[in-house]
Amino acid sequence: MVTNVWRAPQQDSSTPGRYQESSQQLHEPENWGYGQHIFEPITPDSRQYEWLQQELAGEAFQQAQYKIVMFHHPPHSLGGNVTPPYTDPQAYEEYAPDGVMVHRRYHYPKREDQIIKHLIPLLESAGVQLVFYGHSHLWNRFVSPGGMHFLETSNVGNSYGAHLADNPRSLPDFIDPSNDFPVGNPNGLSPIIPTIAPLLNSQEEPLPYIASNKITVFSVLETSDNNAVIKSYYFDTNADNKNVVLFDQFQLLS
Repeated sequence: MVTNVWRAPQQDSSTPGRYQESSQQLHEPENWGYGQHIFEPITPDSRQYEWLQQELAGEAFQQAQYKIVMFHHPPHSLGGNVTPPYTDPQAYEEYAPDGVMVHRRYHYPKREDQIIKHLIPLLESAGVQLVFYGHSHLWNRFVSPGGMHFLETSNVGNSYGAHLADNPRSLPDFIDPSNDFPVGNPNGLSPIIPTIAPLLNSQEEPLPYIASNKITVFSVLETSDNNAVIKSYYFDTNADNKNVVLFDQFQLLS
């Protein structure tokens, strides 16, 4: 659950994508992409939401020692796919004085982000300890004020990096940066620096992420009688020795 069609974050008006239709296809609606639309809604009146609500309220989940939820789209991320906000695209069109359409563009109101507005409060109220997801081809993690953990760990190459000050997201110039954030996590939480062996930048400062096309990351849940630890490891696929490095771990409290 929680997935939408992927569209390119284009800046070139000749290319269809998340924010606009191709200028060369404005009069060919049969070829429009209609923005980055959601496959199945997750609003409170939807089948997915009702299913999740029932699962979270079920006896098996309520009695589970560790409560983990997994979905595809990131609620919190330094990656590129956390924007635009996870909501239905709102189309608007612009016309020349002669009535010819010159733009068909899409806006995604941040206040209507379905994950942040609907899912996160539901998960918090159910006592979920960890939300696990992928999509942006990097590793980063976050913790809410209430103690719910968020882990994005899908780094197996093909990474577009983490979007901090030196690598802003690719956004068209007509986008409001207060709605679609060029840098950072648009949904407020600060990324956690890995607790054991973070990678360093060129200034020898620890990085709160791993985004690489040669370093692969994987995470493991280890449990004992009254303890659950999430351990994250990386290894350099270009190195001869393939040494695996434990670089981060944190505990889930039952």
